[in-house]
Amino acid sequence: MSLFGVARSVAKSTPAIGRHANNFFVITSSSSATTVTPLATTIRSKHSATQVKRLFKNNPARLRILKKQQEGGGAPTANTSSSIPERVYPQIFQPTFLSNGWSAPPPPEVQIPNYPFLITRTAGKPNNAVGFLPVYRDVRVAGTKRTTIIRNVQGDIPAFLSELCAVLNLSIGKKKGILTSASTGKHGGGEAGRGVNSENPIRIRTGGAIEVNGDRAKEVKLWLAGLGF
Repeated sequence: MSLFGVARSVAKSTPAIGRHANNFFVITSSSSATTVTPLATTIRSKHSATQVKRLFKNNPARLRILKKQQEGGGAPTANTSSSIPERVYPQIFQPTFLSNGWSAPPPPEVQIPNYPFLITRTAGKPNNAVGFLPVYRDVRVAGTKRTTIIRNVQGDIPAFLSELCAVLNLSIGKKKGILTSASTGKHGGGEAGRGVNSENPIRIRTGGAIEVNGDRAKEVKLWLAGLGF
């Protein structure tokens, strides 16, 4: 047999591997028949194992989203936790606010209850005029962090905080207590270095001021003025 004939015989008896889409198959040819045998289907992911782990399994952003969904859905909603206290002191009159945030105290005929806490208005006004309620907005971190500051709080602070939580529909906090400057660090660090947050919405700052997460100044002023302060 010639060399060319030997090459043809070897080519006929040697199996060939073909591919269609992602399916591989073996073609075996003989003098009598041609056999096509499929191999296992191979599907290659466009992400490596490390990328899949980073993107879909242990990514911190994804874990935070899953945590929020498990706690009550993606969008922020009113806190309906059983740790929200009940309101004890109702509103005694309807205050009126000016455009600068000032409100007049109740008239003399309105009987103000004996509250366990006291809020004193700002002093030093001309002609001994009635000052403002000591409630302020605080904006930090390039405008991305907004909190409400309440000053001049005296008396039973736990009773005041309980009533404040009831009015604003806030829970006591994930840490089972009110945050303080000692628990949040020298610079008000707290969790992730931001002090108050959605899980721990209230803390007592150095000097006795009360800090509330978010811009709740209007609600707090309406509540305090309605109590007669």
